[in-house]
Amino acid sequence: MRSTHWNLIFFGSSLFYLFSLAYRPYPMDFLLKALPIFWLMLLVLRNATSNKYLLLLALAFSATGDIFLALPIKNSFELGLGAFLLAQIIYACNFWRFRHWQGWKLWPLLAVGLFAVLMLWQLLPKLDAMRLPVLAYMLVICSMASMAVMANRHGHWLLIGATSFLISDALLAWNLFIQPFPYSAYAVMLTYYAAQYCLVNGALKVAPMASGPDTNATR
Repeated sequence: MRSTHWNLIFFGSSLFYLFSLAYRPYPMDFLLKALPIFWLMLLVLRNATSNKYLLLLALAFSATGDIFLALPIKNSFELGLGAFLLAQIIYACNFWRFRHWQGWKLWPLLAVGLFAVLMLWQLLPKLDAMRLPVLAYMLVICSMASMAVMANRHGHWLLIGATSFLISDALLAWNLFIQPFPYSAYAVMLTYYAAQYCLVNGALKVAPMASGPDTNATR
């Protein structure tokens, strides 16, 4: 099956879940939520890049986080947050391997820092018992986004993916801790699926450049 077909299946399953949000909860909805991520895992398996297994691990933790967040169980948010924290750590370690400095990257790195400051300014008074877990996750996802910026080379897949992930998690946090807003689930999931798709495609594009010593990497 060609990559185009895998892409179409990913987009189709993502749209199907988005349309199904109006009917949640329904039996096994957590599997439908994670299905697009499983398709991305199959797409990664078809590639022989050096970072394939790290990508699979990051996606596996992401799918686990999706499932936890969708299950009506005790501490589902904490479990989902923990799974996504591990996914972000693995993404960050993966992107660090392909880091490459260019002057223009200073601006998106500063934007990531500004994002962190603004989100913490809004969230800290509202977090209460969730302060430490959310702070830890904020640190990790901003580190992932920074490493994605540093690794970005071919097009802007990683830059777009990191930005989409930050937006998705910001929307989720705003809806949970600050002020619920209409159609939040649609906004969160749309940006989340876009983020995962862009991060995976960007990571697959930079990985072949690491087959030998990377003379451009920052030491």
